[in-house]
Amino acid sequence: MGNIVGRQNYISDFQKQIIIGCLLGDGRLECRSKNNTARLRIHHGYKQKRYLFWKYEIFKNIVNSGPKRIVWKDKKRNMNNVSWYFHTLTTQELGDLYSLFYRRGKKILPENLYDLLTPLSLAIWTMDDGDNDKDSIRYNTQSFSYKEQKTLKELLKKKYQLESNLNKDRNNYRLRVKKSSKAKLIELIDSFIISSMKYKILSP
Repeated sequence: MGNIVGRQNYISDFQKQIIIGCLLGDGRLECRSKNNTARLRIHHGYKQKRYLFWKYEIFKNIVNSGPKRIVWKDKKRNMNNVSWYFHTLTTQELGDLYSLFYRRGKKILPENLYDLLTPLSLAIWTMDDGDNDKDSIRYNTQSFSYKEQKTLKELLKKKYQLESNLNKDRNNYRLRVKKSSKAKLIELIDSFIISSMKYKILSP
């Protein structure tokens, strides 16, 4: 059986909500078998070290070893960069999520995202990929297609009454929650935002 822990209820609902937010943001699922199983990889830069260790504590029951430090050379800036990562065990439940969020190895939006996106998931997505841009909060959604980002825009409006725009970012687009909805967004997610990540939602 190796590191396969395919118990149906092994991942709690709380953990699943966090995984959903991670998959909208910086997290990724890795599927390396033909058994429809996958593992979750979490990787953040040095500035988000406390955030990564917070995630590690949440997923500790399905992780074999603690976070690891990576150092690499940024040749352009002639400096060393530091980041941290960990990955979970390979499980059937994560494999089921992989089948929702990936097509031919590329991350996509699942058709049932409306049901999956809770305020906790939204908070994790904000801590992962959100940026506090003066009067609005923007999300680095460039990896999703324009059509998928329109779906995100419509979902936020329909489910949480949050108004947003799609703004051009070079050759791509990214989602921006409007000034008129920023306070409502913060009200939804503030209780889930950990102290080291408050800069994502609060003005400097």
